[in-house]
Amino acid sequence: MLALATLTVHGAHYIALKTEGDICNRARRVAALSWWALLLLTVLSLVASLYVRPQALDNFHLRPWGWIIPAVVAASLIAMPFFHTRERDWPAFLSSSAYIVGTLGGAAFSMYPILLPASTDPRYSLTIHNAKTGAYSMSVGLIWWLIGTALAIGYFTFLYRFFSGKVSLDEDGY
Repeated sequence: MLALATLTVHGAHYIALKTEGDICNRARRVAALSWWALLLLTVLSLVASLYVRPQALDNFHLRPWGWIIPAVVAASLIAMPFFHTRERDWPAFLSSSAYIVGTLGGAAFSMYPILLPASTDPRYSLTIHNAKTGAYSMSVGLIWWLIGTALAIGYFTFLYRFFSGKVSLDEDGY
């Protein structure tokens, strides 16, 4: 449910950013209404996560700089309606992007070094230490990751420039 609310808000902000007129206004309404669900589900999922796995806060206590991550999530939740009410679609979209990055980063930070916790015995959990591969595989993987990332950045740069600006209707309404 949280993922659906997140995608709804983020998608509505993107549509508002890329369109004008009635479609833009409808996207803004969807973003405004969905934001309340996003806020509620964020709080509920945080409470449920801490109830099920109270040790999720351990890394935040060990590494206090990690509290920046929940601060980013909270700030982005506040910034979305702030920019939305002022019809500033680009900052609202960036705020929803920061929310997504912050929630995923916070989950990864709280789980570290465990990648997949075992349900029965913690000794059987998948950690970064017992899941790592050899040095040669890591170096080959790093090279391919760098190549793939460079290609993805180039592709998205092309798409961003090619499809820049708002979409507008022509005289025929298409």
